[in-house]
Parts: sequence; C-alpha cells; structure tokens
Amino acid sequence: MSFFVILEQRQGVIKEAAVDVWRTVQHLAQVSGGKEVYGAVMGDVDTDLIKGRCAGKGQVYIVRDKAFHEYAPQAYAGTIVEMIRSTGSENIFLANTAMGRDLAPRVAMRLDAALASNCIVDAESAGVLKAVTTMYAGTVSAVIQGLRNRVVYSLAPRVCRFEEPFPFENKVEVLDAKGVNVSDSIGNPVLKEIIYHTGRKDIAEADIVVAGGRGVGSNENFAMLESLADVLGGAVGASRSAVDDGWRPHADQIGQTGKSIAPKLYIACGISGAPQHLAGITGAETVVAINCDRDAPIFKAADYGIVGDIADVVPQLERAICGFQRVK
Repeated sequence: MSFFVILEQRQGVIKEAAVDVWRTVQHLAQVSGGKEVYGAVMGDVDTDLIKGRCAGKGQVYIVRDKAFHEYAPQAYAGTIVEMIRSTGSENIFLANTAMGRDLAPRVAMRLDAALASNCIVDAESAGVLKAVTTMYAGTVSAVIQGLRNRVVYSLAPRVCRFEEPFPFENKVEVLDAKGVNVSDSIGNPVLKEIIYHTGRKDIAEADIVVAGGRGVGSNENFAMLESLADVLGGAVGASRSAVDDGWRPHADQIGQTGKSIAPKLYIACGISGAPQHLAGITGAETVVAINCDRDAPIFKAADYGIVGDIADVVPQLERAICGFQRVK
C-alpha cells in the first residue's frame, strides 16, 4: 500500500491544511503498514522549507516549472496524475480547501478512482482505510470503505491534531521533479488573483475563530469582533448573510457554501445558526454562542451560550480576558 499527498502551496509557503494532511498520512502509513509515502508540490518552494514542515518518511517532489506558480486546474491535474501513475500509489490525499475541492474530482476522474470528499480517514488493524464523511448539512454520516483500487481522499480541515514536536523523525527526501509534462497548462489563464493581507491566519487553519452574522448589525461593528480576535490570537469569520451584505469578504465565509473549520474555540456572534452554517463548524471542539434571541438555533449546537446584545457582551468578554491575562 502506497500513499501520495498533494501539498498545496500559496506564494511559496506550504499551507497549514496541507501539512495536516501530510501528518495524517504519516500516521496512516505507520498504522496500516504502508510501504511508501510520496508528496508533490506544484510551484517553486524552498527545499529547506518543505523539510522543516514535512517530517516523516517518504519522498516529496517539487515541480518548479513556471506554469505551476498559480493554480491551473488542467495543468495541475494532468501533471499530478502522471506522477501518481509513475509511483503506483493507490491512496491519494489532499486538503479539502477551495483548490482541493476543485482538483480532487479532476484527479479522480483521470485515474478512474473513487472519490471521498471532506472526510476523516483512519486505518483499521487489517490495514484497510476507512473514510467517514458527512452529508445533508452535516446531519448524516457515511462510512466509505472497500471502493476501487485507487481512492482520492480530500480531508476535512484539521482532521488530526498532533502535539509539537511531531512524533516522527525527519527522514523525508525532497527532490526536483524531472521530465514533467506541462502541455495541459494551455487554456488555464489566471484571470485575477485577490489576496487579503490581514495579518491573521486563514479561518480554516486557526485554533480560535470569532465569527459574526447579520446580528452584528454593520461592517463597522465587526471591529468589536476583530478586537476580541486579536486578544485571543484568533481569526475573524462570518456567516453567509454577513458576506452577502458586503461586511466581510467571501474568504471569511463559514458554512456549506464557504469554508469548513475545526478550531479549538469557535465564538459565534449574532449568528442564528442555519443548518448551512452549522455544517461548516462540525469540527469545532468548543462552541460559544452570543445572541440576543434565546430561541436561536445556534444555542442547540453550542457548548456555552450567552443571551444578550453583542455590543454589550463582546466588550465585557474582551475586558475579562485581558484581566485574566494580566493576573496570569
């Protein structure tokens, strides 16, 4: 049994979600007795950076051709499939990011492989991989097992959290890929790239997320949430309604049509708790809801709830946290 990991990069930096996938696969390879672990990075990424982030066994190949500096669906899919076939890998993994959701079915189709999307994967004692995914806005779980000879898995965010330091020796070998076919890059222009420089982590990779919905009231009121997130060292997210109203960019959207997140702490401010939004926070460890409507559905999904106006509650919460930090 061999494994192949597609390591997503952005501006020369390996994404945290991709590192989580690599670590998960290292664990699966050990538990299942897998023979080989391969990785692929599309774009020019520093070799030492990969060695520093991707501990464990195996080989990572870097495709440095300029055609891969930006995500081009056909070029990526064609080249990655070529590399997978050359390694003979049966199990292909990538993060369920925006790029991963687009790339995974393209790779699966070309390989005539099964596809398990937005899932959690574990290995049973017999070495068989078992994938669990959710459907219908997170209300139903499905177990996927015994599919085809090849399976493409797009892993849900933060599927495995490993304490630092990572419990695997750094034996990975990083090599430049040679003889890569880039002919499929034709017809994949990058029309426009929008980059948000917020100084905060991506909400899909943050341990703490403070999010706001229509109950926040305005774009200006999100300053309260940003201030609380700064104190906690977290990121700021939003519900679809807040994004639709133009208060936050789509990159901050959480839910079925946005990002799925799995922070250690999620604070929902003025979010009613529609099923589409709740589907995006099923991986959160602790959920705190602040809403002036005591009957809001979000309270049923919350571990802790505060009924009140966020204009009163959020500043008090921030002051309490600051006071605790000073005492500590």
